[in-house]
Amino acid sequence: MHTTMTNTNLKPFQNRLPDFFEIYKVDNHLEHKKKLLGLIDDMVQEHKLTFNEMGYLYDFNQPKLPRNYGLYFDHVLWPYAIEHGEKYSLKIHNLQKAKPWFHQYYQSSSFGWHQHNGHWAIIYYVELPEPKEATEFLDYGTLPVEEGDLVFFPTFLNHRSPVIKSDKRKTIISCNLDYTVDREYIDEHYGHHSYKRIKHSRIIK
Repeated sequence: MHTTMTNTNLKPFQNRLPDFFEIYKVDNHLEHKKKLLGLIDDMVQEHKLTFNEMGYLYDFNQPKLPRNYGLYFDHVLWPYAIEHGEKYSLKIHNLQKAKPWFHQYYQSSSFGWHQHNGHWAIIYYVELPEPKEATEFLDYGTLPVEEGDLVFFPTFLNHRSPVIKSDKRKTIISCNLDYTVDREYIDEHYGHHSYKRIKHSRIIK
């Protein structure tokens, strides 16, 4: 049975990541960071987004707002999403439906325990000046990431953004991805017979 956990007693990640966690180092991160922060700032100004009761800026609660940063983020995400799917012989179901959202955390802000929908959740750490303020997972502790990392993890896992104690902003872009079986990939790498439906015979006692 789980007990209430605080920042100080969450157990750390061990020497290896849990199953189905993947961390990718995004190429040309500084270039992407500058572009994405500019597009997010434009959105905040244009639509007059304000801080919520937890002290952070976000757009998840306004899904109909145009997201120019989303088109750019898709460009960043796509090659890693493909690579991630191939590891499990999967292909992206529909990237266009994987609408991203951003969070910008400031001092004293936080986001409590929650889960996502879909198969895999993605977090891109656009700004992460304090790695110890990265995402925490209920059963694993603080994710061992740094700015510029792109993380894939199963959506059902409980996680949160801890209270930001520093005076430095943290910015993430997140989305959820659905995958489906990639039969062509399996055929090419494992052989056609590997996914043909097997007809079960009735067992007669």
